[in-house]
Amino acid sequence: MRVTRGRTLVVGDWPELPERTALVEAAGAVLAWDVLVDGPPAARVDDPERAADWLWEVYGDAAADVLGGADEVDVPVGGDLPVRDACRVLAQLTWARAWWPASATAGVPALDPVLLAAERAVATSAAEHLLDDPDATARAVAEVVGDVPDPGLALRVAELAEDSGVVRDPAPTRSSYALAAGGTGPRAGVTVLSGQSPVDWALVPQGAVDAAAPAEWAVVRRQGGTFLDVTVVGGPGRTRLAARFAGVDVPLDSTDDLGRVTGSAPVPASLLLLPPDRRVPVVYAPGFAEPVPPAPDAEERRAAILAYARSRAGSPTATLTERAAR
Repeated sequence: MRVTRGRTLVVGDWPELPERTALVEAAGAVLAWDVLVDGPPAARVDDPERAADWLWEVYGDAAADVLGGADEVDVPVGGDLPVRDACRVLAQLTWARAWWPASATAGVPALDPVLLAAERAVATSAAEHLLDDPDATARAVAEVVGDVPDPGLALRVAELAEDSGVVRDPAPTRSSYALAAGGTGPRAGVTVLSGQSPVDWALVPQGAVDAAAPAEWAVVRRQGGTFLDVTVVGGPGRTRLAARFAGVDVPLDSTDDLGRVTGSAPVPASLLLLPPDRRVPVVYAPGFAEPVPPAPDAEERRAAILAYARSRAGSPTATLTERAAR
């Protein structure tokens, strides 16, 4: 692996795409795996003195060369490195929490959020001594809300809760969920223009929308005015969404009879004169991200992650959460 030295010491090739990057924030460094690539992690070391306490547990004997000034190091791909293995599991679960592309359209099952939180808490405890947050395990255990479906994992979480003094919250009841606005039928009017566009995963929290379903839009004339209607297929999570279309913001604050998230806003008739490349809805979660147009290679990147997620259930390296996805 190449070692690049500057203000920050970088080991290996840092993943270029955020949706492919699985991270662990360690003391004095950050470890990163590209989820589509096998092998040891890359690292950004900003405090070599702190990182020296644990770097050998990830890079083996090569850690001495990393800290000793070498430009190339031979890092073992396998071997007996249980802490690195624990960090890899923690990174994978953290990635899944942020990027797992649940999609009925693409055949990617949703992850059980309680199981994910529980498995992540146990993985955090296994790597706790090298993490940057001394209270990481307690925080992770506190995020396990509800009954853990795996008995062995449930027992381990209970032990961690007792050890860290965390009182876990009970499972939420049905009345605790805030429902979206009531269903509505198709809006009347004459559709003048319509189309669809992919949703950029970076602009919405994981699970907010079906990861493979596009956003659909229509410019409609009704009641003497011109309106823009935008619809997306919701995911297993719930969050406030909006769409920006040619400078117009459309709150997606209703659900239609098919359970899709939808919204409408008046627009000037001049919108019809815009060129096709400007007639693109950008769906986003207000307060989570700012709406920006999708990257040119967004479709190819999306397809790669969907294929990866579909493969995880049968992978020997899959986490319990991934294997149990439904």
